[in-house]
This record gives sequence, C-alpha cells and structure tokens, in this order.
Amino acid sequence: MKSGDLLTLDVEDLALGGKALARHEGCVVFVDRGLPGDRITARVGKAKRSFAEARIVSLVTPAANRLPARCAHADQCGGCRMQELPYDEQVRLKERQVAETLRHLGGIADAVVHPIVPAPSQWHYRNKMEFSFLRGDDGTPILGLHERGTFDRVFQLRECWIASPLVAEVATYTQRFAAEHGWPANPPGKLDGIIRFLMIRHLALTQECAVHLIASSEELPQLEDWARGVAALSPDVKTVTLGLNTSRSNVAFMEREVALVGSGAIVERLLGLEFEVVGNAFLQTNSAQAEKLYSLALAAAQLRGDETVLDLYCGAGTLTLLFARATAKAVGVEAVPEAVERARRNATRNGIEDVRFVCGDTRQVLREWALNQRPGAVKPDVLVVDPPRAGLHPRVVVRCAELSPRRIVYVSCNPATLARDLKDFAGLGYVLREVTPVDMFPHTPHIECVARLERASG
Repeated sequence: MKSGDLLTLDVEDLALGGKALARHEGCVVFVDRGLPGDRITARVGKAKRSFAEARIVSLVTPAANRLPARCAHADQCGGCRMQELPYDEQVRLKERQVAETLRHLGGIADAVVHPIVPAPSQWHYRNKMEFSFLRGDDGTPILGLHERGTFDRVFQLRECWIASPLVAEVATYTQRFAAEHGWPANPPGKLDGIIRFLMIRHLALTQECAVHLIASSEELPQLEDWARGVAALSPDVKTVTLGLNTSRSNVAFMEREVALVGSGAIVERLLGLEFEVVGNAFLQTNSAQAEKLYSLALAAAQLRGDETVLDLYCGAGTLTLLFARATAKAVGVEAVPEAVERARRNATRNGIEDVRFVCGDTRQVLREWALNQRPGAVKPDVLVVDPPRAGLHPRVVVRCAELSPRRIVYVSCNPATLARDLKDFAGLGYVLREVTPVDMFPHTPHIECVARLERASG
C-alpha cells in the first residue's frame, strides 16, 4: 500500500478522535470519515508499514444503522462527524473508548468507569461558535467554518444545528454586510486582509448573547452600522465588540477589544452562581452539561466542609468558586492575568470571600512554593486539576504529588492525556478510584471525564 492508492474498505470502528478505523492487508487505516459497518472507498495519503491515513472518496454501502445527515454541510464540516450515528450508539462508543484508553495508554485494566452522562439536548447545545473569514475568488469575503482537515478553505455557512438559531442569523447578517461594504478578508494562506474571525456566544441559561468581530484594524466602513444591525436582530444580543488582532497566528484571540454596543461582557449562571464572560474568556461551551460536569467534580471531592481546596488551571474561577462555596477555603491558580482578574470580579459578584487567586504558570508556581520562593504556599486537602487538552506536564504531576493531598479530582477534555497522567500519578502513590465520562458535545468525538484519585496510604 502506498500514497495515492484507492482502497475499498470495511469500517470496523471509530478511533479515539473520531476517525474511521479499517484494515487492509494487515495494516490499520485511519479514514477521515465513516461509521462502523460502512463500506467505503478511500484514497491513501500518508502510508507507513503498519498504518496509513486516507480520505473518503465515496460511500459504497452504508451501515445498517446509518441515519440521514441533518446538516447540509455534513460532507464539508469537520465538526459533527458522528451525526449519522444514532445518539445511543454515540454515547455507548464514547464510554467504551474511555475504558479502552485507560487500559491501553494508562495500564489501568480494572478502572471503574461509570455510565456516561448523556446530553439532555443533542442539538442547539453549543453556546460559542467561531467562524473564519476568507477571500473568495471574486474578492468577496466568505464567512463560515473550515473544511474538514484544512486551514486555508472555508465554506459559507448556511445552517448550524449545534448552535442556536440566533448564531446562524448573526453570521448570515455579517456575511451579507461584509460583502455589501467591501470588507477585505484574507486570501487563502495569507494574512493581508482586515476581517479575520467572528465569535458569537449565546448563553443557554441566561439567553445573553455577545458578538465579537475580530480584525487587524478598525478601518472598516460602516462598522458601527453593522454593530447596531447585529444588536437589532434580537434582544438577546447584549453586547457587540471589535477585537483587534495583528498577529500572524491563525487564532481567534483579541489583543485589544473595543465595545461597540454594551459593555463587552455577558453573564452566565451555573449552579446558582453568576459568571461574567468576555471575548477571550474560557467557558464550557455546553452550559447544561457544564452544570453536570461541575456537580460530578464536587461530588468526587467528597467534601466535609472544612477542607482547603487547590484548583489548578482555574481560568475565570468557575470551579474554584463552586468549591469555595462548599468548603472552608479555596485557592485558584491561573497563568492568564485577565482571567485572574475576572475570577476576582466573579468572587465579588457572588459574595464569596474565602477564596484566593494566584496569577502564574502552574508549573512555576508549584516549584516556587516547593522551594519557599513564593509566599502563600497552599497545603491542600483536595487538589483539583482541569488542564487543557495537552494534559499535565510531568513535573506538574510530581509537584502535585509532593503537595500530598488526600484526594485529587481530575477534570479532563482528552481521555488520552488523562490516561497518561493517571499512569504517572499511579507511580507516585495515587490510585484511580473512579471515572465518569460526560458527553458535552453530541455528534462530535470529544469526551469530557471526571476522575477521582486517592492517596494510596490514606
């Protein structure tokens, strides 16, 4: 088998990450799309001795349980790649993948994996969407999502079934306005335009909506007319901003933000607490499932009410404040200064006093505490970690164990790095007691988990 070969394959399973898994002459083939039971043709891209990667060319025979795609962009978009699989099969597959990942990557054969927590709504659940602008062949700006597996092609959005209808309405209005007023977008692979991204948050529990246009310059004709037009689409739209980003990185991040309508912030309510949300802030993108995820984290901590809780990678303090409300003292650590300031504002907003936030890189803060180079070291009874997809740095795992908490609650968005880190914790005396998967993102391969670890001697 070599690059360029056209193969007929029977899809056996979905790999962690959502790619179809098939076999050809003893070699594992990962295909960008396909469901278990499908027969497909696929073109080989990268080929090695034991595995290959391929792109689907055609569906020869569909699986018996395959459903019609609800979204018109199913063949282009890399997002809802599991939407043609019945939802009960989606969650069954994700639960199994967590157990298998813990076994294969973490060496944990007897892990207690509880039944996955399914999402109450499989559609219109996502509270944040990011769209990209690119320049079409005729110079007209195109606003939409990236085609599957690409960074330099965007398809124009017509609908999106995981976001609210208002999100699609705002995107359609902005696309039309940008075309009518000649707003310059980037050509593929270059950054010489002005408009770059459109970020929309429509919060499920408060129904407040924020719209952020991200551009490299404020020099856009009728910019304020656009902002007023967006705000007029719905009373849910509380703020519209222009975010400035002059970097060459292709990331929807705002170096500076100008409020065009409203204050630039909206508010979400989770488990009885209110949290301000601004453009760059992190917030779980499924609010209803976030409440379940956080409830599981609180339950895993098994608090009596007199403990000290240390929350690493705390962001704007969502989990830290929920723990502070339930116990004697909570401390959050976060590297982004703006997030720390927002966390402190959220504490004040909710009247929570027994909480402290430390600004600094987690690895550096823990090292300085260990060496008595930074004041305010914490000796936690319970340690909470909620890292990004890359998981924990090995030195962070060591520092966490050195703090000797009796219990660790690990909130993960990546079963593979969770399994790796649990293996490292096991080598330092922390035993995995239970894991609960949570389906935050129906129709996608992403899986969240809450894991409880106990000190072996405690």
